[in-house]
Amino acid sequence: MRAISVKSVEVLEEELQLHVHHTFGMEQYTDYVFKTGGGKIYSATIVMGSSEPVINKVKEATTSFPDHEFVLVDLDTDSNASTTYRFRNGEVLEKKFSIG
Repeated sequence: MRAISVKSVEVLEEELQLHVHHTFGMEQYTDYVFKTGGGKIYSATIVMGSSEPVINKVKEATTSFPDHEFVLVDLDTDSNASTTYRFRNGEVLEKKFSIG
């Protein structure tokens, strides 16, 4: 299984957090953790079998928020290996792989 967490780097107002959440398509998943709140970092976590569709969707959707940077962590819960992506304006700024 994959645990996928998406966070904003900057603090976002509650209305923008909701807009980000729906633009990224995170509301489509029944197994997610997301709480809004004014003046907080956007953060949502989902668990699913394959992370590739979510990674691609988030990467593309960041073009809707060109002034904001987002971090996505893709954790393989079986091997405890993770890949961390930094996205901005539809581009991968950084990709890091780690084990354990």
